[in-house]
Amino acid sequence: MASIYPEIRAALEVKLSQISGIPSIAWENVNFSPTTGQSYVKARLVPTVREPAVRGTNPQQYYQGIFRVDCYVPDDGGPSAADELADKIIEAFDATTDVANGDIIVSIRYAERDLGNLDGPFYMVPVNIGWYIYA
Repeated sequence: MASIYPEIRAALEVKLSQISGIPSIAWENVNFSPTTGQSYVKARLVPTVREPAVRGTNPQQYYQGIFRVDCYVPDDGGPSAADELADKIIEAFDATTDVANGDIIVSIRYAERDLGNLDGPFYMVPVNIGWYIYA
């Protein structure tokens, strides 16, 4: 049986790429060199659970995880630019919505902002998007 994670990743990444007004996206394991002074976001898929949804022979599987989107803005400008960027992403991945791609539907459990911090010449605010799917 083939892994479903590439399809989950594709659904979430397509949704992220369709958000109006976000800057360049640094995709996981793709060469990206940020430019000092220019905002960007970095996306990562973090699977956390794969377990049978029910008991029995050949049960449906339950998958869940986090789609982590780190929002980078130039440092020394206060938190508002990073907060605005994080808010756009949170709004696009609103809780209880579904993200479809092909034959799969990934359900969103939550989208929340995490603690911001300095990262080199950038201020970074992480957004954690909790997702799940039965397959």
